Amino acid sequence: MKAKVFFRPALLAMGLFIFQNGQAQVSTPFNNPSLPGSDYVGWDNTTTVPLQIRHDGIYPIEFHTSGSFRAQINPKMTYSLLNGFTNIPADGFTLITPDNGFLSQVKGPFSRLHLAEGGTTGNGEELGFRPWMKNGISYTGNTDQSYIGQKYRGEGGTGETDMVIQWSDNPGNWKGDRMRFLFTSSYTSTATTGMNSREGLEGMRLYPDERDFINVGIGDFFAGGDDPTERLDVRTGRVRIRQLPTDPEANTLDQYMVVDNTGVVKWRHLPPSTTTNCYWNSSGTNLLTAYQPVGSNGTCPDRSWKIGIGMNPPQYKLDIRHSQLDGPALGGLRMELRTNGAGWTNGMYSYVIPDPGSGSELKYANAVWGRVDNAGKAQPGPPDDELSRGIYGSSSTSQNLYLKASQGVAGAASATSGHVTFLYGGTFMGLNNGADVAQAYGVNAEAKNGAVNYGVRAMASGGLINYGVFGSATVDTNSWAGYFQGKVRATNYMMAAQYYTYSDASIKTGVGSLQDVDVLAKLEALVPRRYQYSPAARQRFGLPAGEQFGFVAQEVEATLPELVVASIMPAELDSTGEEVYPEMDIKAVNYQGLIPLLVAGFQAQQQQIAALQVQLAQCCAANPGMAPGGNGELKAAPATGEVKEQHLLIIPNPVSDLTKLEYYVPRAGKVSLSISTSDGKPMGTLREEEAEPGAYTYQWNTGKLAAGTYFCTYLLDGAVVVQRAVKVK
Repeated sequence: MKAKVFFRPALLAMGLFIFQNGQAQVSTPFNNPSLPGSDYVGWDNTTTVPLQIRHDGIYPIEFHTSGSFRAQINPKMTYSLLNGFTNIPADGFTLITPDNGFLSQVKGPFSRLHLAEGGTTGNGEELGFRPWMKNGISYTGNTDQSYIGQKYRGEGGTGETDMVIQWSDNPGNWKGDRMRFLFTSSYTSTATTGMNSREGLEGMRLYPDERDFINVGIGDFFAGGDDPTERLDVRTGRVRIRQLPTDPEANTLDQYMVVDNTGVVKWRHLPPSTTTNCYWNSSGTNLLTAYQPVGSNGTCPDRSWKIGIGMNPPQYKLDIRHSQLDGPALGGLRMELRTNGAGWTNGMYSYVIPDPGSGSELKYANAVWGRVDNAGKAQPGPPDDELSRGIYGSSSTSQNLYLKASQGVAGAASATSGHVTFLYGGTFMGLNNGADVAQAYGVNAEAKNGAVNYGVRAMASGGLINYGVFGSATVDTNSWAGYFQGKVRATNYMMAAQYYTYSDASIKTGVGSLQDVDVLAKLEALVPRRYQYSPAARQRFGLPAGEQFGFVAQEVEATLPELVVASIMPAELDSTGEEVYPEMDIKAVNYQGLIPLLVAGFQAQQQQIAALQVQLAQCCAANPGMAPGGNGELKAAPATGEVKEQHLLIIPNPVSDLTKLEYYVPRAGKVSLSISTSDGKPMGTLREEEAEPGAYTYQWNTGKLAAGTYFCTYLLDGAVVVQRAVKVK
């Protein structure tokens, strides 16, 4: 039997009803003083026990209002037959409907949630039902059915699921109803179409025009009062394809797509070769002409054509594309001009100018733009003689002619009015967008076999700022704004933030010290000079005027030939080929090479100073009356004891991380051991104490000392002994 629940205020005052096995039982009594006279099932206290509406029998739970059936939740059950399908699981399926007679038409809800229209007939339409309509929402009404939800595939374990939207038409029909996608906004009573109308704005419509096909319409067909008539029907607007097919080119096809006056896409053959209209004429496999005189048919719009050869649609006035797969060809475009005319002759002449009065601004304009797309080769690297060139220019002569100039490629850019931000005579770029490129050159220039050769010759003048050559690169270890293999000459001063010279140990051999070189004698032989550059030298080399200080290369060469280099300055010619400056022998001095000699000389002088300090200490020890005082003045040493027996040894020297200082105290007195740098700055006291006569040892840890020269001072009541200690790396 079905369990029916009827609630009355009087019963609510008594308690909560629980129905079990078809019988109503009273649970904990409660009342609702805040809502007197109201009808409800619930609990308004602080209990944490969930409120249950349940039926533990094999019966559905029904909901009624106003004495009419409204909803039902199925128990665990199976439909024996539904739309011709047997054994349909329907556990927990839920029905919501205002139709009292729904369950008299069908078994019950079709899916997890079933919404049915009210009425008496056609609201339980099951002809569109399929067994996979389980976990979703079913809709029935007006003798139609639809479903939105999941469709499981491979329920045996593959776990594949489709999200589906399904709808069905009246029994026996297939093209009466449509699936529509509508968008609505705020309602305006005067709007008859669009998002503000009562109907709303239709974005797309699926219309089953035939039993096995559906026409898809994009646009508001409701506003047009019609249905899509093609498989894809765009009612208004344009169609755009952002990515064209990447399939190989269909070279053997002779059909192309056209659109009739109603917008329907159709096809036709390429025009035959016998046409007399404005089409290409052909002879066999060769195209003869794309031009028909206007007088031949009166309708030939030649100026409006964009002509594509192997390219559809053409983007340029003449657009050419060819593939070797289509047939052999030596190139894409060839222009040959033979003439005996005087003056300028151009094999190809191109220029770009704006239309007068157009008011447009030319952002980028290229009279000639060349590019080679080299899609790669089968071998790892092409042979040296296989090159791809964006633009190739060649100028040569084999006749006995006099040419003022011969240029392979020449570019010029000029402006006489207006505003030009950048003016380029030519722009070249070697750009790698992800390929395996060993070396990329923006410009690769080479000059050979001339009297004077310039790989690149650049000049700039007449501006507020002039750069003959300007180079830039990111500032990192492997980037160079300029890189030169060979000598670099500047006819004026050079400026840089820093200068570095290659000095890595990995590129040097035979590294040794300068101890066997009489550095002081070589430095003493150098003759510093004051001088001025000659006017001719200043003009040719851009040298500064006024008094200068330095050396004469020939004088340095006599003492230090390693620091002098001889070179030849080539002759310089003007633009007409006339010699401006003759060839010249010249010598230069490596001033940077003097730095190691100066350092070695400084070190030698420091050693002499240290030796003199030792001699001074020994002298003072032998003459106690001349011992140095604490304030730097000499004072008499104590008269007792034999000062000459006072000594200090450093073992080993050069010192190791652990070094022994052995010293002898000839008489009792105050002993002090201290360390100072090579320039006399104190570093600290190692030991200071009152000592009895005898031999002493001090363990000196030099592990944290940097490489260099240090002085150890042993002081006994004002008598001093100084020894030099050397720490090597």
